[in-house]
Amino acid sequence: MKTINEFFEFYAQKYASNPMMLENLTGKFVSSTYTEIRERVHLFAAGLLSMGIKKGDRASLIAEGRNDWVVSEIGLLYTGAVNVPLSIKLQDSTDLKFRITHSGSRYVIVSGSQSRKIEGIKKELPTVEKFIYLDPREKYEKNEIYFGEILEKGSTFLEKKPGKLEETW
Repeated sequence: MKTINEFFEFYAQKYASNPMMLENLTGKFVSSTYTEIRERVHLFAAGLLSMGIKKGDRASLIAEGRNDWVVSEIGLLYTGAVNVPLSIKLQDSTDLKFRITHSGSRYVIVSGSQSRKIEGIKKELPTVEKFIYLDPREKYEKNEIYFGEILEKGSTFLEKKPGKLEETW
């Protein structure tokens, strides 16, 4: 194994039905298997590819620890993009704006609980083409998209371009 992607694929196949992650969704922990997480990673990566993400592109990620944070992180690796992790402890909008802009991030992936930090600086982030929300919102602006919609785009992409995701990673 040479890459994180190869490592992940190997263990996702080896421990396919074993629990990989637990997430507290409604007051109790729910288990997701290696197979379930792997499928979401593939869908997310394929969805990003369908949106035009390329090797070397940067995406800032600000979210609390959760399954879709991990899916986003690994999915970005599958596309060849670079994750720019942003600590949820960052409160100052100047710090966030600097890190996103300085990194050249084309995308910002953000959870609902962190979205207020991004909302106030969106217009000051000229390199960002899309804001990806891990949690659903009531409405979306032109440059915003829900994580679930990217998974749907990924499903379509995988059907229309079989083998393209594997070729990319």
